[in-house]
Amino acid sequence: MSDADGPPGAGDAGDSTESGAETERASDGPDGRYLYCVVRRDDDAAARLDATGVGGASLSVVSTDRLSAVVHERTEPYESDAPDEVREWLYDHQDAVENVGEAFGTPVPFRFDTIVRGGDETIRGWLSANEETLSEALDSLAGRWEYRVEVEWDRDALAERVGDDDERLAELGEKLSDASEGTAFLVQKQYDKRLSTLIDRRRRGRSEELVAELESRTDDVRELGDAPQTPLTEAPTGPTARFAVLADESECDAVGEYLDTVADEDGASVRFTGPWPPYTFAPDALEPAEEVEQQTEERRDGTGPAE
Repeated sequence: MSDADGPPGAGDAGDSTESGAETERASDGPDGRYLYCVVRRDDDAAARLDATGVGGASLSVVSTDRLSAVVHERTEPYESDAPDEVREWLYDHQDAVENVGEAFGTPVPFRFDTIVRGGDETIRGWLSANEETLSEALDSLAGRWEYRVEVEWDRDALAERVGDDDERLAELGEKLSDASEGTAFLVQKQYDKRLSTLIDRRRRGRSEELVAELESRTDDVRELGDAPQTPLTEAPTGPTARFAVLADESECDAVGEYLDTVADEDGASVRFTGPWPPYTFAPDALEPAEEVEQQTEERRDGTGPAE
């Protein structure tokens, strides 16, 4: 990677580099930019970048002295009622960010449908206003990528395990077996509620143990809850714990070895995916360019890794 000011003979800090093409100014185009990610300025990498964006859009690299943003011209968010089309857009976005990462190193990624209201000068102003935060983020992410961990437990196996240790549940089970037709319904509801409480307590306790183990092997771990992360992700059938971890290659191997032991647990299944652009670990506290908008909050929740 070149130094922060670019190699000798590079264009000035105001250049806009279109991937796979000659340098040109994209600010002559529509008054809007779709933002993919931010990287350290590296004019050699920008010249080598051979990638397209959502729907085959041509990518441009807009730079200040030290940072570059990868964008394409776009004034309106992408909208579709067709899940397959949305999925393709998500994959296009992700592929573009991954290709940038291969050329420049780990980027600070932005989520699908992040639209900047303005042209290249707006992008440059925003990069300058957030240079310290973005530079610190790039330092912390360097050489690391996001991995997703999902552990799902078979509900019946977990129910049997927690039921063996709980006196209250055993008591309700006895009452249920002796209950008359008139009271059985109420007792069954009490039994089911107690069982659900115990299962959730066990899931949360096991999740805390998983976090501790993952933290001992990686740079950062974030709990993602037990709900699907995108509307395109299939919902689990049993109690589930989801995590994002930030790791380099050696740490990824250590996580994989540990998760093999988790998968050996009775009733447990493990899904370990990545590397992905580190969406979960990108900074939230950025100074806004007045025109930067994240389109639709539900899409924000669904545009991390398109798993």
